[in-house]
Amino acid sequence: MANIHPVRALRYTEKAGPISDLATLPYDVIPAALESGYKARSPYNFAHVILPRGDYAGARARLDGWVDAGMVARDAEEAIYVYEQTFPAPGSGEALVRRGFVALGDTEQYGDTVYRHERTIAGPKEDRFRLLEATRVQFDSIFMLFPDETGAVESRIEGVCSAKPDLEYSDHEQTVHRLWRIVDADWITALQAGMAGEKLLIADGHHRYETALRMGQAKTLMTFVSMRSKGLRSFATHRLVHGIEGFDVQAMLAKLPNVGPGLELKSPAGHVRIGIAVAGGEYHADIPAGPDELNVSVLQDKVLTPVLGLTPEKVAAGGHLTYVKQLPAALEEVRSGREQAAFILEDLPVEGVARVSFAGQVLPQKSTYFYPKLGSGLVMYPLD
Repeated sequence: MANIHPVRALRYTEKAGPISDLATLPYDVIPAALESGYKARSPYNFAHVILPRGDYAGARARLDGWVDAGMVARDAEEAIYVYEQTFPAPGSGEALVRRGFVALGDTEQYGDTVYRHERTIAGPKEDRFRLLEATRVQFDSIFMLFPDETGAVESRIEGVCSAKPDLEYSDHEQTVHRLWRIVDADWITALQAGMAGEKLLIADGHHRYETALRMGQAKTLMTFVSMRSKGLRSFATHRLVHGIEGFDVQAMLAKLPNVGPGLELKSPAGHVRIGIAVAGGEYHADIPAGPDELNVSVLQDKVLTPVLGLTPEKVAAGGHLTYVKQLPAALEEVRSGREQAAFILEDLPVEGVARVSFAGQVLPQKSTYFYPKLGSGLVMYPLD
């Protein structure tokens, strides 16, 4: 069962300046140019502590300085935070709203209440462990999904969002973030009761969750989003291949079933359609698949491994695959000759990801692209 607890959070104060100058994307999706821009906005921007570049003691010193100067402070009371993001969908621009709440959840091993959907790698986990060990503050929440079959929790969250938010800002991706601080004991108790029977699926934050397990944390900061949230989508992450010796396009296509021209992605019954872009043209392959097989697994198990020799172990080691979220960018990489081929995927249905994950299956890395990312710097959890 999912045990939910309010948190006496560490948060920015008004003294630190506008939250739009302080909040960031999560640490692992901040490229160098954006990092520089964040740090230039304010000496108290969150990037100064979540991207220590190996100087973990320095991150602790900066955080301590912020506390001493009153730029961040502990809340006087425990609370649960309702969190809303309004954003244009990638590609289509459709206006979407995704809601959830930020609280503490019990830190448990996988397979009873908490489930993962993809594998992790050692480097990011070691980095996050050393930062957490030095600062004793969990800076980012784990993005958790829960089925919410009756929709009761989503309705409870939505009921809060008509009031004026305690925090609001827009980021560079045109996402509007809003946060409501809830201290009402009856409201919290009802939310806890509504969550008691739920399973939890990590949408984003596997490395940080496994860091919390390694630290032996009893509780972990999480953002919980109902699978009934209308703005919850998992967009495609396309795979680009490079560095394969003797790569032969025609030989590759000859090994794939049901190859046809064009990148129109609509899988026929009993098949998964994979788009294939190479320097000489664009194709698709309709690969036989069962109803519970997802396109990322079909691509790995029936194309990358048997046809190109890119086993999961080789993929995990790096060197042959890169990941692109926007189709035009993927095609440009191939047309320019920087990549040998691009494998284009349809968006993954969230319910499909949940179904296979709750059954104990683990998907390949970078299988999901839950957009937008959660804002970082809104709610922090001091372990001490």
